[in-house]
Amino acid sequence: MTSGSKTKQSGANGEDLLRELEQELKHLRAVVREAGENFILRREGEIETIISYLASLPRKSVREEVPEWLRELHRLKLKPAKGRLRDLKEIDRIIECLTDGVIDAQKTPGKATQPPRTAPQPLAETVE
Repeated sequence: MTSGSKTKQSGANGEDLLRELEQELKHLRAVVREAGENFILRREGEIETIISYLASLPRKSVREEVPEWLRELHRLKLKPAKGRLRDLKEIDRIIECLTDGVIDAQKTPGKATQPPRTAPQPLAETVE
């Protein structure tokens, strides 16, 4: 874990090795905590951004898009006490979907979740 450390091969009954492993595990524990805290801060910021965008949504988008976004949020089956990676992935997914949806709804009122429809293009005729 720590850069540049060499594994010691000496020591009575591997005590040096155990101490080094213990130090590396403590370092890993600190890295896990830091990564987790940064994940939380980033996601909380993204949620706040979504909330701030909601105020500028056109009313038509609110009527057409918000019910589906609410259904998505209500469908979440999270168990935060377990600290499951699956829950974090689902949180990440829903935040990304909501962010995309809100941004799209601001650009094209009422069409956030549907791609724009275009008329089918006629096939080009080949001349021989």
